[in-house]
Amino acid sequence: MGYSHFYRVIILKLLIIILLSMAIPWLIFVKQAYVLSLLPLGLLVIACIDIVRFFNKINHWIAFFLLGIENEDTTLKSPPATGNKAIDNVYKATDRLNELFRQIKINISTQEQYFRMIIDQSLTGLFAVNENGRIININPAAKKLTLLQDHHHINLLSNIDSALPDFIMFSGKNKTQQSAVFENQFGQKLLFKLSEIKSQKGIIKLVVVSDITKELDNGEVEAWIKLARTLSHEIMNNIAPITTLSQVISGYFTTNNKRIDVQDLDSKTLTNTVKGLRVIEERSLSLMNFTENYRKFTMLPVPQFSMVNVSQLLENNLMAASTYCGFDNLHLAKSIPENQLFLTDEKLLSQVVLNLLKNACEALVMEKTSNPSLVVSLKQTGNNLIINISNNGPAIPPSLREQIFIPFYTTKSGGSGIGLSLSKQIMLKMNGDIVLSLSKDHLTTFSIVLN
Repeated sequence: MGYSHFYRVIILKLLIIILLSMAIPWLIFVKQAYVLSLLPLGLLVIACIDIVRFFNKINHWIAFFLLGIENEDTTLKSPPATGNKAIDNVYKATDRLNELFRQIKINISTQEQYFRMIIDQSLTGLFAVNENGRIININPAAKKLTLLQDHHHINLLSNIDSALPDFIMFSGKNKTQQSAVFENQFGQKLLFKLSEIKSQKGIIKLVVVSDITKELDNGEVEAWIKLARTLSHEIMNNIAPITTLSQVISGYFTTNNKRIDVQDLDSKTLTNTVKGLRVIEERSLSLMNFTENYRKFTMLPVPQFSMVNVSQLLENNLMAASTYCGFDNLHLAKSIPENQLFLTDEKLLSQVVLNLLKNACEALVMEKTSNPSLVVSLKQTGNNLIINISNNGPAIPPSLREQIFIPFYTTKSGGSGIGLSLSKQIMLKMNGDIVLSLSKDHLTTFSIVLN
């Protein structure tokens, strides 16, 4: 569009069209020169096509410009000035827009390189999987940990564990878990965490993999040390009086390593002997009970997952807990939406819920809390279902919060110390957890997290 006088050209073209339009009927009706009229008719058609093409040039340019933007081509330049201010302003605006897209493209490319460098330098493995199970992006750390490469299929992860490919592809559908630990052929314990995003090309699985061998080993050693201390403490508490009383009672019946005659025993000695034997019996029964609790802790059943109405499960357990001492004197507040379904083990979950309800009741009754209240709530958070059991009893001191889940640790007189630790292990076995927290309104809350 190189015209310097835009309006003159338009007026000239319109005049030609008008004159030709007038010449055609004059030749036909006045001069009756039918053959000669074909010439202006042809010229009229050509003139109309020319003016349409003239106006369509700007439309073609805009379409061409938009197509270039769609194809990420920011090198296009607008035509020279037309002499028409409105059209020239359109061209200038497309130039500015084109420059803006060019800068955005540069910025995106720079940021992409920046984040790519960060991801590649990360010690945590990251890779993405499309709906067909193909690796579409993977960083060096993930390559080293999994031995995968770009465009590999995740079925190759069966070299680590046969269940790993299915875990990555189908875990989001059955909601059983979003993270799991697998051990590779080098003895490394790898933690896989999953998330997914929806793109135009479908659902993409984002997988984070990290080596937690050292953390797990350190955690296991620390856990065994704590358990050994607890076991030692509990066993010695029972064996020490048994040993002492056995020696005392044995002394009643021997002198200088010789057994004394029965007729030489007085009534006080016999009475003390009976008392000592009763204490030995009590300590022995306590030790047997401790051993039975330890057996329960170490022989957890395998969870049997099924779709459970957790709302109804909570209502049933609250009814069962109503038989606990002091429950009738509690103010019970519930926030339980109806028909919350989740894939879990109904019996094991009920065992955990009942134990927490019992602990809450005992805490309120034993401490004689004024206006004792129990709050039970159920809520969905993403793919997780959370059961909160709260009470307004005395807060658990910070120094004890890490110890209450240690097996056989207890602050209650006559307590076994197995309830919370057993509940914790049950939830971990079901890929969930129990978390202790103190709310802003000073409620002690145990949260059962179902993953």
